[in-house]
Amino acid sequence: MVKEWLGLVLIFVAGCVPAGENALPAATPDGSRFYFIQISDTHWGARDGIAMTRSAVELINHLPVKVEFVAITGDLFADSIRKEPVVSEGLEALKGLKIPVYCVPGNHDLIQDDFVRTKAIFGKHFGPTKQRVMVKGVACLFLCTEFQNGNEAKSNTWQEEREDLEKLMGHPTCPVLVFMHHPPLRDLLGGEGQEAESWSEVTDPRWVHLFEKYPAIKGVFAGHFHRDEMAWIGAVPVYVAPAVARFWDRQPALRLYEYKEGHINYWTLYPERPPKR
Repeated sequence: MVKEWLGLVLIFVAGCVPAGENALPAATPDGSRFYFIQISDTHWGARDGIAMTRSAVELINHLPVKVEFVAITGDLFADSIRKEPVVSEGLEALKGLKIPVYCVPGNHDLIQDDFVRTKAIFGKHFGPTKQRVMVKGVACLFLCTEFQNGNEAKSNTWQEEREDLEKLMGHPTCPVLVFMHHPPLRDLLGGEGQEAESWSEVTDPRWVHLFEKYPAIKGVFAGHFHRDEMAWIGAVPVYVAPAVARFWDRQPALRLYEYKEGHINYWTLYPERPPKR
């Protein structure tokens, strides 16, 4: 199970532990390079989410590069985490992956009217909802963006997320990548033609100030929008991955990233049309 893989890699490496109040982030080590995958919004229990997850696993296992890990950025379920057959089938679909998998929950995983129970179920199968993992000298932070009654008090949610992020990060002496479900961006194209917001106008500058405080952050990776997007918050790129599940006639997709000396490249991959081997 995913949780078993997590136990092998939850190690705090000395090179990225707190190093004093005035410590500055060190430059990325020369030659630091690796590949990783981002999957988002599989929505198991709805439409063909589990079938597309199987196709994604098959594609990942046959990529022509070595992939260090898979990050699933939330909404694994379609409000169906309490349905044991869905949980079992989804886990079985992921079981074929030959590399570590790290997950953060989304708003369709942790259910507001049954928050404590659904968070416990998520933790049982996927491990901590927030954690730090070291990959080749880079700190990968997996941040939970879901809080009880968070949708009713977005200002408080921002405060909790900021505190969680800073606790996970400490005083970084190495590069940092952040994985979350809700992107800290306005959803310009959502809301039936209106400018629906994932974050308020008041919140946006707070993210800018936070990221300016931590130049070690090299990228933020999120889902939720079900679209292939990229934006900047100050000097930090925010990558929003498309959904693996099929909604609104959008083609299921996932992302392959290359981290190379502080820079990030990516390719969008389509499980229904895997590359020729």
